[in-house]
Amino acid sequence: MRGGTVSSNKRNNCLDRYDVAILSALATNTRLTTVELATMVHLSRTAVSRRIASLKRTGVLNQDAEVLNYESLGFNVRAVVEVSAPSRTAEGLRRDLLLRPEVLTVSVIAGDGLLCIDVIAIDTDHLHSFVRNLQNSGDTTTKIIFAEDKSQLTLIERMKLLSEQVGADLVRV
Repeated sequence: MRGGTVSSNKRNNCLDRYDVAILSALATNTRLTTVELATMVHLSRTAVSRRIASLKRTGVLNQDAEVLNYESLGFNVRAVVEVSAPSRTAEGLRRDLLLRPEVLTVSVIAGDGLLCIDVIAIDTDHLHSFVRNLQNSGDTTTKIIFAEDKSQLTLIERMKLLSEQVGADLVRV
């Protein structure tokens, strides 16, 4: 970060503090209106709308403004890291991990103190450094994500299919 902007290595796209504030707000709640965002970031509604359109056009946000495209911001590696830590330290570790800029989510999964961490990194060296630091807390397993596809099923289609599969009445149409 230099001079209040975040620069992407892939393009000459620079995000200023307003763009970062908009992205931060949308990362926690994608349903915010432009009026709510404008109040939060101290811009006009029109300026926020223009910035969101630009972020979508450059690939930083998808068209639904739901998923941030971290690769377009220079985070070229995405991975899932599992760490098996003693249960007495897992909760503290979980809280600490959520403060790390590389960490998108931390899930507690079945197993004694097993945490599953969704991680972004600039490159494999950055990921390696992150994992090396985690190894002080417990055994780790790292899986790099090469591709990810999002299901296109609507909620109604999903519920109908599940109802048919399990024989439960999950949705009434």
